[in-house]
Amino acid sequence: MEENYMATTRNGHELKDMYNPETNTLDIRSNGLYPSNVLSNLCSNGFRLDGMVCSSMEGFLQSLKRKELDKQRQICSMKGGNARKMSVTSWQTDQIVWWKGQAIDRQSEEYQRIIRRAYQAMFEQSERFRAALMQTRGIKLVHTSGEPSSYKTILTPAEFCDILMNMRDSYDLRDKTKELEEKSIRRKKLMYLHGFGSSAASGTVKTLRELLSDFDVVAPDIPVDPAEALPFLRGLCMNEVPDVVVGTSMGGMYAQQMRGYNRICVNPAFEMSKKSKMLTVGTHEYFKPRKDGTTHFEITPEIIHNHAEMEEHQFEGITEADRKQVWGMFADNDQQVNGESLFLQYYNQVIHFQWRAPYG
Repeated sequence: MEENYMATTRNGHELKDMYNPETNTLDIRSNGLYPSNVLSNLCSNGFRLDGMVCSSMEGFLQSLKRKELDKQRQICSMKGGNARKMSVTSWQTDQIVWWKGQAIDRQSEEYQRIIRRAYQAMFEQSERFRAALMQTRGIKLVHTSGEPSSYKTILTPAEFCDILMNMRDSYDLRDKTKELEEKSIRRKKLMYLHGFGSSAASGTVKTLRELLSDFDVVAPDIPVDPAEALPFLRGLCMNEVPDVVVGTSMGGMYAQQMRGYNRICVNPAFEMSKKSKMLTVGTHEYFKPRKDGTTHFEITPEIIHNHAEMEEHQFEGITEADRKQVWGMFADNDQQVNGESLFLQYYNQVIHFQWRAPYG
């Protein structure tokens, strides 16, 4: 079960308040109270970078010390505590680290760029990390433990805190200016999330664009694997800032998880791994080709497992504000998906309709 990062104790030990009101600083520590603990590299804020799945920032940082790609991939997938145990010092001799087979000078600007890219990816893809960082607006971040010399550590406390504060302040400024500009000039934006085996070329997308001519309709091809799809969609929402997210079937399940946005879940398929007759191991054909021309996709046991894992946590962290932003639309005669009873355990805004044609 996922750890409760809002808790005040862990394993019987009191977590510490790391905020100092006299200096207006927050010390980032894994044993600190929220948001300090979530900002720690040891926290399990998962993200994907250059196709590599990282279960924590600590996993990514420790993996840079390994030249072997398989070993790097293994360490990237580890949670923070386990990844830290994989630390080695052999890289310090020549100051060379590695990313996906490429040698990088630890003291170079190239190294700084890849580190910043990793944190940016985590910021865009991990809602928990992003929310924790933005909660520290106006506070100086510090990290009082750690090696200060860049020749002896993969990331110094100064590098770490500078990256977080620059990222936070840049986003905060962009967020405020974009909000002011877009309120006056931009068209409304609807993001549509398609169902399983469908694509952005579905008939539903065409219909939405015809009927809602005053809206810009954003319709992505959703990755097949939920481990990739969920962070991808959250990052896309952050960049597009839609006025409303609409999803059908599997897309409705994903739409529900786009916290902070107005959402309409049409016949949402909340239990794909248990009830879907289509989510089976093997090669399948898309109902409509993808934007890149792909016509078939592969379902593996790992993908089915990732669906089950995501479904277990999909309703966590719902707030009263979320409940006001989510509507469920359920077809009275839908024989494929019936998630209304599960929806009503968490939300109360429901519309019923007669389903006349397949959706995708």
